[in-house]
Amino acid sequence: MIKGHALGVLVAIGALLALGGMWQPQDPFAIDLAATHLAPGPGHWLGTDHLGRDMLARLLLGAGHTALVLATVGVVSYVVGTAAGVVAATVGGMVGAALVAAAEFLAIMPVLVLGLIATTLFGLNPLSAGVALGIAGAGPYALVAYNLALRLQAMPFVRAAEALGVTPLGIAWTHVLPNCAATLRTYLASDAGRNVVHYAALTFLGLGADAASPDWGAMLYEYRVFVFDWPELMLWPGLAITLTALALNLLIEPSAEGLRPGPVGPARHRHYS
Repeated sequence: MIKGHALGVLVAIGALLALGGMWQPQDPFAIDLAATHLAPGPGHWLGTDHLGRDMLARLLLGAGHTALVLATVGVVSYVVGTAAGVVAATVGGMVGAALVAAAEFLAIMPVLVLGLIATTLFGLNPLSAGVALGIAGAGPYALVAYNLALRLQAMPFVRAAEALGVTPLGIAWTHVLPNCAATLRTYLASDAGRNVVHYAALTFLGLGADAASPDWGAMLYEYRVFVFDWPELMLWPGLAITLTALALNLLIEPSAEGLRPGPVGPARHRHYS
C-alpha cells in the first residue's frame, strides 16, 4: 500500500524511469574530447565525463533501461510464480510436488547468481536481464501463491463452490487467483527496489556486454578508475541507484486484505449468504 504523502514521490520516480528512455537533453553517446570533465552548469546540468558525454543524458537513458527491467521482472515473476503456485495447489500429486520443488530451488538460490548464469548464456540487455531476473525471482511468488491457495481451498466459500459442482479450474480462476492477487501485488511492489540493485549489479559485472552502455551499474564500472581524480562521475549513478531503490522500498508498505468469495451467477448467489 502506498502511503498518502509518498504518492507524489513515487509518481516522480515513475515518470523519471518511464520517460528517461524516450527523452534526453543531449545525445548520451556523443563524444566531445574538447569538453571533458566539465562541471555542472547550463548545457550540461550534471557535467560531462572523461569523453565529454553528457552525464544527465546518460543517467536518463539508464533510467529508461531500469524501467524496462522493472516492468519485465514484475510481469514474469508475477505471472510465472502465481501460475505455478496455484497450479501446484490445484493439481497436487507429482506435478504439484515438482512445481513446489522448483519454486523452493529458485527461492533459496541467490537471484543475482541465477541472473548471471542466464545473461551469460543469452546475452545482457534490459529485456534479457528482466526475463532472467523475473524467472530467478519467481520462486517466492510461487510459494506464497501455493500456500494461499491451500488455505483458500479450506475456506467455506470454496467448499460451497465444490458442492455446487464447480470444476477445480473454475474454482482456481474465480476464487483462488483473485484472493492471491492482492498479497502478491504487495510483494511485487516491495520487490521493485531489490530489482533495481540486482540489475545494477548485473550491468556492473558486464560479462562481455558493452561497458560504455549508459546503464547505472555499467557507468559505475566504467568510471571506477576515476574514483580518486573525478569522484563525481561515480556519484551520480550511485545516487540514482541508491535513491531509487530506497524510495521504492520505504515508500510502499504492506497492505492486508481479507479473503473474499469470487463472483457467482445470480442463481447461485444465495448459497454464499
